Amino acid sequence: MTYLIDAWFERKNPYLRVIHCTTGVSVVSWQGEVLAKKLQSGAICIEDFEGEPTQELIKDLFLLDCLHQE
Repeated sequence: MTYLIDAWFERKNPYLRVIHCTTGVSVVSWQGEVLAKKLQSGAICIEDFEGEPTQELIKDLFLLDCLHQE
């Protein structure tokens, strides 16, 4: 399976989505205050998104989503 990370951290209402490339379905989606809290707590580090996303990064985002369902 192939996933695409669509993220924009530097905007007023930041967002991060992980999209399944074949189906176009968003499988992880955070925005606004929820994402800002994850960034402030260090659960998500912007530097991890520089360059091509790795399988490990995608896996970590899935796990984080499972652990912190809001």
